[in-house]
Amino acid sequence: MSKLPRRPEEIEVFKGKILDTALLLIIEGGFDKLSMRKIASRLGVTHATLYNYYTGKDELYFHIRLRGFEKLYPLLQEAVNTAGSLHDKMHAVSSAYIGFGLGFPDYYDIMFTNRKVPKYHDCIGTALEPIARYEKETDLKNLGVIVEGIMRSTGMELSEARYFTIRWWSGLNGIVSLLNSGLMREVEENTEELLRRYVDDLCGHFPYAGSGSQQDRRRRL
Repeated sequence: MSKLPRRPEEIEVFKGKILDTALLLIIEGGFDKLSMRKIASRLGVTHATLYNYYTGKDELYFHIRLRGFEKLYPLLQEAVNTAGSLHDKMHAVSSAYIGFGLGFPDYYDIMFTNRKVPKYHDCIGTALEPIARYEKETDLKNLGVIVEGIMRSTGMELSEARYFTIRWWSGLNGIVSLLNSGLMREVEENTEELLRRYVDDLCGHFPYAGSGSQQDRRRRL
């Protein structure tokens, strides 16, 4: 007797299980050693079954990243909408970003620090280009909400707001990566105080609304 087809909600649940299992296997052995056969074995199904849902491990990777960025976005959006000065907003955004990075280190590694994974530019002209483009757009939406918050608070032009956002992100990415790797704790035991001071310094470099022309702000920074 043939198996009845899965209902749409069952399909989504099973696809979620595939992504969960892929993430666990990446954590255990790295993306290089991930395979559809390993995922299928862990789930107790044939590897051919998985191809009814995903084309291969590269597509799974992009879907895992999408999950991560979809978790991060509402945290950043809520922080940007915090009442107060730009300084207060960026403190809230920094806390949200650090909280995500330290709270979900495995997602963070896949999203921001893993070098041996496909990127959008690697997928142009391939069957993966649509999902890779969508993942990139979702990634940029996270930075975009911060750019928009800076522009609203300061009247700054887009190019300058993007620069300050990238500068902020680069700094936080470095310290979160060092904390997640354990290297930071080798040189500084009081990481909470370190983070507090670092965020204060980082947010202190943001311009304030009504503080003069962009040229004046550049001179001060």
